[in-house]
Amino acid sequence: MRLLQVNIRGLLLYSVILVLISIPVSLFSIQAILAEEVDESIARQAGQFITHIKGFEYLDDLETDLKVLDKLSTNIHIRPSDMKIVDKDYQTISMYDSIENEQRPFRQMSSNVIVKGKAYVLTVQMSLVDNNDLVMAIGLVQITVSVLLVGGLLFLNRSLSKRIWKPFYKTLDQLKAYELDKSESIAIEKSNIIEFNDLNKTISHLTERNRKVFLNQKEFIENASHEIQTPLAIFQSKLDTLMQSPHLTKIEADAIMELESTAQRMARLNKNLLLLSKIDNDQFLLKELVDVAGIIKSQIDSVAPMAALENTKITAELNTLTLDANKTLIEVLISNLLHNAIRYGAREETIRVRLTDKRLSISNIGTETKMNIEQMTQRFSKESTNLNSSGLGLAIVKKICDSCGYQLAYSFSNSTHIFSVNF
Repeated sequence: MRLLQVNIRGLLLYSVILVLISIPVSLFSIQAILAEEVDESIARQAGQFITHIKGFEYLDDLETDLKVLDKLSTNIHIRPSDMKIVDKDYQTISMYDSIENEQRPFRQMSSNVIVKGKAYVLTVQMSLVDNNDLVMAIGLVQITVSVLLVGGLLFLNRSLSKRIWKPFYKTLDQLKAYELDKSESIAIEKSNIIEFNDLNKTISHLTERNRKVFLNQKEFIENASHEIQTPLAIFQSKLDTLMQSPHLTKIEADAIMELESTAQRMARLNKNLLLLSKIDNDQFLLKELVDVAGIIKSQIDSVAPMAALENTKITAELNTLTLDANKTLIEVLISNLLHNAIRYGAREETIRVRLTDKRLSISNIGTETKMNIEQMTQRFSKESTNLNSSGLGLAIVKKICDSCGYQLAYSFSNSTHIFSVNF
């Protein structure tokens, strides 16, 4: 069965509009037909009455009989008249009904009649109450049927949509739950709708191809990182051996020290890239109760020698905070923020670390930067010419915050840089 590209809602709206238009049109049509029937019935009564009167023209007291008939009859009136009216003049009038004590609608026909050489006006009337009641009853029936029809169309639309779109929403739910590093190919459920089958096949092919690319990339990064570590270790080992030589000149020693610094920077860069890759691949899934204040104290002790070189003090105002998180990621996050504050802060100033109920802030004095938080957290983005900076510290912090659902914020005021993390 091929899914027809029909806007069901539009069709339903079109049907409702047609129904709403058809109700007054049909009521007016029925009312017109009934009015025509009433007119024909009045005309027949008038014709029969005239024929009956013509049969009694030989009576001498016919005029008296006509006067009596005019008074006794409620629907037929015949009165002498010198006025000429249009033959068969039809009108709808309203007359008082003494029995019902209210005005009632009547259909009336007036016509000229000649009886025994005298002009009379014959008026025949017929009540329209029954006809109006009939029209109202038909209208109520039509409205009821229309409501049932619209309700049925809505129910049918909902049922058909639910049944027709079921394969689509099932595939959509699978896509929402799909994870490259955890899931296999999306299970395809065959449908009777050709378009959905084509969609499912395309999605299955696309996800499988992306999964293979992801796994290949992950394997390449891991292998490349591992392979780089070995020559870097050998390189550093050789440099250490050369540095211990007693016959080095000052120029050679300076060159070796520069190579040592470069090797260390390459090692840090390799380590940071590998860490970013692991975060991207969700390899830090193990969670535990983490004492954030304890980790901050430990990291402050770790960076104390680096801060001492810059004559920088670190003060901490820590409240108790326990998170259900990966301990390694929290350590890396705090360590990178502290290193960033020391590296880009002014010398001989104080770095302030503050931990409240759900917020960590680290502030340091420094010159204003031209970059915003988005630029700062991009990989290899930096204003400083500091060779010890890889440009990945804040990128790692941002990646950790994004993967853990934390919010990273930055502000600058009164020559103070403030980085904060809302847990």
